[in-house]
Amino acid sequence: MKYFLATISYLILNQLFIKSYADINTNAIINMFCLENVKAEMKAAKIEYKEIFGQKVCNCYLEKISNNKSHEQSISECKKESKNNIKF
Repeated sequence: MKYFLATISYLILNQLFIKSYADINTNAIINMFCLENVKAEMKAAKIEYKEIFGQKVCNCYLEKISNNKSHEQSISECKKESKNNIKF
């Protein structure tokens, strides 16, 4: 019985760790693509890109997506929020 409980505990903890690692890895990939897209849009608009600005926009996007908002809706809302933070 003792070994059974130890085995079950190990399997549960292992699955939680794998899921957490996969979520972290997915967010890192999304963040990388987001930052590149923000840079490209700012360059096309001839606005100086600052890393802190890109991070804020992408954090906003990840937060919206994590709260089950659509891709398009997340982008739209984060663009609106970020317009106030651009220094020309």
